[in-house]
Amino acid sequence: MDFNPFNVRVVVRVAGLAFTLFLAIYIGVRYEWYISMCCLFFIAGAMALELIQYVKRTHQDMLKFLGAIKHSDFTLRFAVEGAPPQYRELHRMFNDITESFRQIKAEKEVHHQYLQGVVEHLRIGLITYDKTGQIQLMNKAAHRLLDLPFLQNLNAATKLYPNLTEVAFGEPTQEGKLIKLKQLTEEVLLTVQVSSLRLQGQEIRIMSFQNIRSEMEAQELDAWKKLINVLTHEIMNSVTPIISLTSSISDLVQSELTPVAEAGHLDVDTMEDLQLGLRTIEKRTRGIQHFVENYRRLTRVPPPRRAPLNIQALCDHVSRLVEAQMKDQHIQFLMQLPEEVLWLNADAEQLEQVLLNLLKNAMDSCAQMEDPRILLRAVKDPKAEHLVRVEVVDNGVGIAPDAQDHVFIPFYTTKPQGSGIGLSLSRQMVRQHGGNLHFTSKPHPQTTFFLTLPLLVEKGKE
Repeated sequence: MDFNPFNVRVVVRVAGLAFTLFLAIYIGVRYEWYISMCCLFFIAGAMALELIQYVKRTHQDMLKFLGAIKHSDFTLRFAVEGAPPQYRELHRMFNDITESFRQIKAEKEVHHQYLQGVVEHLRIGLITYDKTGQIQLMNKAAHRLLDLPFLQNLNAATKLYPNLTEVAFGEPTQEGKLIKLKQLTEEVLLTVQVSSLRLQGQEIRIMSFQNIRSEMEAQELDAWKKLINVLTHEIMNSVTPIISLTSSISDLVQSELTPVAEAGHLDVDTMEDLQLGLRTIEKRTRGIQHFVENYRRLTRVPPPRRAPLNIQALCDHVSRLVEAQMKDQHIQFLMQLPEEVLWLNADAEQLEQVLLNLLKNAMDSCAQMEDPRILLRAVKDPKAEHLVRVEVVDNGVGIAPDAQDHVFIPFYTTKPQGSGIGLSLSRQMVRQHGGNLHFTSKPHPQTTFFLTLPLLVEKGKE
């Protein structure tokens, strides 16, 4: 046994107590000194109480130490210098153990913050959860993609996104699954992957997902541009010689056959029919050439000439351009702009063209309504403070559900005289600015086009 000061003092007290009890019994039995015996018993009781208090203090210190460890309170310190000698070594050991735990906790917190920082930096949504759906970690990208600022359990999202929770609680697979999520302002296309691992006997699932709609739309646009390039090249190669030959033949007919017709060797009606046919061929061929040139614009959108642009000034200028036409069609036009001046680094002419196209479509949509209304609104995007969102809202006939997936496809149009390139061209211009163009539509109640663009941070700081 290691006889440290605490053990020595305990042994001495126990021995003193035993000797006192023995002496009291001996005096009472041998000499019948009952008063002395009672006094010795009283002294023995006092010694027993002192021994109990002596041991109890150590027990209390031990309970205090273990309680602090249990509740991860590593700030507890035991006095060493001012404590009785028998407690100093014990208190020093307690302090050393507490400091070791504190360092381990600090290192764990640093690693957790590092991991949290890495996870938050990811543009991919990431959620970890247990078999009951209780969420343990959810990064900002996940909150943004799901449009849920607060979520504790995945089961709470079942009503909003049943297909997402079906994948989350289904059989884990290494292959990503594609799902569509309808949000308030847009529909996102997510690729979702779920994996499983066991930690301390508990199953933990990791679900990652990202929005691939923008990438797919960009690839789709590239495919359309390549197709248009091929088609327009081949068509123009065929149309240009036809125009040239038709013009030459028309001139030749005019110069060579006119004297023959005047001499009576050629019927005048036949001559006129021949000239009319040639003029018709030339006119229709030039129409095809003009038609092809319009579609070439989709592949020849110039890069934006960026400059600081005041969003309020842009909206004011566009509203003045359409104000007269709105009045002629008896359309109630409203504009809502933020008090804070918002700046973009953008091409004013291209964005003006985009807004004019959206407003023109809105006017066509609500032209037949009894109380047509159009709203042009600019606000900071509530999901991201570094973005501005310009909305064009109308109460017109809207876009039919079966047509909503096709409105940005080149050449697709629901208008009798439409070309089908306006919205495709607008989205391409917006993407070149690092933004996005999407919409929601419920026919007759409301159709809203959302134009989202990055703010000029440096200008806003001045």
